[in-house]
Amino acid sequence: MIEPTSITTETLDDLKIIYIRFRGSYAEFRKQSRKLFNELFQFATENNLIIPNKTKVLTIYDDNPFITDEKNLRTSVAMTIPNDAVVKESGNICLSSISGKFGVGHFELSAKEYGDAWQYMYQEWLFKDEKKARDAVPFELFVTEPPKNFKDRSFTDIYIPIN
Repeated sequence: MIEPTSITTETLDDLKIIYIRFRGSYAEFRKQSRKLFNELFQFATENNLIIPNKTKVLTIYDDNPFITDEKNLRTSVAMTIPNDAVVKESGNICLSSISGKFGVGHFELSAKEYGDAWQYMYQEWLFKDEKKARDAVPFELFVTEPPKNFKDRSFTDIYIPIN
C-alpha cells in the first residue's frame, strides 16, 4: 500500500477558487479532465488570475462514490486565485472558496497510485485516528504537474476535512 511522506494538519481561511464541475463516473472524468483543465487555464489566463509559483491546481470530489451512483458523481477541476481578484462567473466557470481544518497527506504518486493514496487517507489514517471527518469536500492539490503516463511521478497533497 502507498503511504504518504508525511501527514500534517492545515487550516484554510477562504482560499478563493475558480472551478468547472463535471458530472459522471471517475473514468469519464479522467477522459475529460485535460479538456476541462485547458478551459479553466484559458479563462484564468484571459483574466490575469495566474500568479507564478503561487497558483495551485486542485481536483475536488463533491460526492462519496460509495453512496452516489457513478453517473451522478460530481468532480471539479479548480484553481486558486488571488483573494482580491474580481471574477465574474462565465460559461462553465464558477467561483467559490475553501475554508476549514484539513488533514493533509503529502504523497509522491504515479498515475495508478491515486486510488491507493485516497484509501490510505480514509482507511489507515482518518478512521484509525482520533480525528473526525467534517462535512466538507475533500480534494487533491497538485504540488507538481500530475503524471502524464504510468511511469512519471508527481507530488500531490490529499486534503481530508476534519474537525
